Amino acid sequence: MANPHRGSVALQAGDRAYTLSYSVNAICELEAELDKPVTEIVASIQDPRQLRLSSVRVLVWAGLRDHHPDLTVQEAGTIITDAGIQTAVNKVGDAFKLAFPGAKAKANPRKAAGGG
Repeated sequence: MANPHRGSVALQAGDRAYTLSYSVNAICELEAELDKPVTEIVASIQDPRQLRLSSVRVLVWAGLRDHHPDLTVQEAGTIITDAGIQTAVNKVGDAFKLAFPGAKAKANPRKAAGGG
């Protein structure tokens, strides 16, 4: 079951519900599979022109790993097909936002420290 307070998001695919989350382990697997640091991966999510469908499939697969460890990358592709590509991309974005909740506040260290 998805729990946004724990960084997880529900992804409905047909009649099945899955849970996406990006723990440290999930992000490490994602970085290894795409051979990119998480900062580049986040940048590609934010600019859809840079986002490949094969990357979306790996993003969904890695996000499913914590709650559905036996799913393969190919099965993640089927889940995307069943959920809809745009829905899957949106849910990945939502789960990433939950994984990095303080990212905006830390963008300006003076504000985060109360000096700004």
